Amino acid sequence: MTNIPYNVSSQPIRLGAISFVNTIPIYANFCPNNDVTLVYEVPARLNAMMRTGTLDISPVSSAYYLRNQEQLVLLDDLSVSSPGAVESVLFLSRTSLGPELLALDSIQVPNDSETSVMLLAYLLQAATGHDLRSRFQVYEAAHYPETLRQTGNALIIGDNALMMKASLSQQTQPYYCYDLSTLWREKTGLPFVFAVWVANRTWAEANPERLQAINTDLQAARDEFFRDPDIFNQGLQTAQASSGLTEETLRRYYTQCLTYGLSSQHLASLNRFESIIQTFEPVEALPLDR
Repeated sequence: MTNIPYNVSSQPIRLGAISFVNTIPIYANFCPNNDVTLVYEVPARLNAMMRTGTLDISPVSSAYYLRNQEQLVLLDDLSVSSPGAVESVLFLSRTSLGPELLALDSIQVPNDSETSVMLLAYLLQAATGHDLRSRFQVYEAAHYPETLRQTGNALIIGDNALMMKASLSQQTQPYYCYDLSTLWREKTGLPFVFAVWVANRTWAEANPERLQAINTDLQAARDEFFRDPDIFNQGLQTAQASSGLTEETLRRYYTQCLTYGLSSQHLASLNRFESIIQTFEPVEALPLDR
């Protein structure tokens, strides 16, 4: 851990954390002092808190970062990304991914996402030739089983998606199951970046040493998680207790489905995603909690 003190002012650093198991590799071994207040929330809510200045530093959806770069400072070498199948961002539908989707009256998206919703919009447009965002209906993320059963389709993210994937063989009705990160990789040859760590620009410019200290410590905590088997196994136990997922699922998730750096390939993927976002005409904002 860095020796740069956080407490160079009287105000604690307000640091966001995603309340899914996907960031346990970063936060399980992160040991801030009393000058840091950790705030756990779903991604869409963290976006909203950064927008209102409630947080100083936080992981945010990559779509939110790309739309608000002037107000944010990107932290070095931190992300939640996937090189291929991520298993925690899934679109399930009784209708296959193609022009047949045009027959759907509604497409269900959860209220805890932003990047995944935009990624789905792009993939649906690629599959059908049409922007289907006007058919998106927001559902309460915790109600994904009922939503899927009642409507026949749903975008499901995070721990809910991992649980859904584990139970697919038990579903009474067959569904097409599309892993959005896999589809992105097939189209672009790039990993997909779901979240990045950012700081409020005004705060960052006033607190450069504190920002560097947090950045360094988050990187060190991540590296130690994958370097030390004891810390890794403790993280698995924490993730199992909070999610109910099996050790096998979580071990695969952390070692095969996710990466946590921000390399040149990740930055290229962000640039590609930004160019795609810019091609969509503005629409009335979905009532996501973001």
